[in-house]
Amino acid sequence: KKPTNKKKDNGKVITLTAHHDSVPGSPGANDDASGTAVVLELARVFKNLPTDTEIRFITFGAEEIGLLGSTHYVNTLPQAELNRIVANFNLDMVGSRDAGDLIMATVDGYTNIVTDLSEASSLRLNGESLPIYWGGGSDHVPFGAAGIPAAWFTHIPFEPWYHSSEDAIDKISKEKLQDVAEIVGTAIYDFARF
Repeated sequence: KKPTNKKKDNGKVITLTAHHDSVPGSPGANDDASGTAVVLELARVFKNLPTDTEIRFITFGAEEIGLLGSTHYVNTLPQAELNRIVANFNLDMVGSRDAGDLIMATVDGYTNIVTDLSEASSLRLNGESLPIYWGGGSDHVPFGAAGIPAAWFTHIPFEPWYHSSEDAIDKISKEKLQDVAEIVGTAIYDFARF
């Protein structure tokens, strides 16, 4: 989504990402159709909102076999484009009714603009802090490795049926999907609005 008004374009980019592949034998409802669904819903929501920041809604393939899609994306962007990306919000496994609480994970375990915006959003919406953990293993890693502030949103502990044939839509919580969409959507809009 390009900025609404070219005269007010700040030249910055926010990426909202998820992965659309799953492990063999798993329907992938939570890992990661849940993240992909929230990315698509937020693209719909942001469609007509005025912003001064470009927002890229991206779903990657080949996450489960080594973050191949996101690594390719980051590694093939020209440095000038990488320099424009100010934040990566990565959604991976955000809908399981049987998983624990929502957390944010960064590649170094420290706060950044993504976690700061999301923390403010969570406090405003729910009156609760979001814990920050160190964590790799998802599509925020290539962004973080390139020096881009990035965080992975997920629920821990993971559900007992993680990476199994039981990862089906009957175990998805609409309330968890909405909570993540509201927190992340508000956090992005707090930065991207005029």
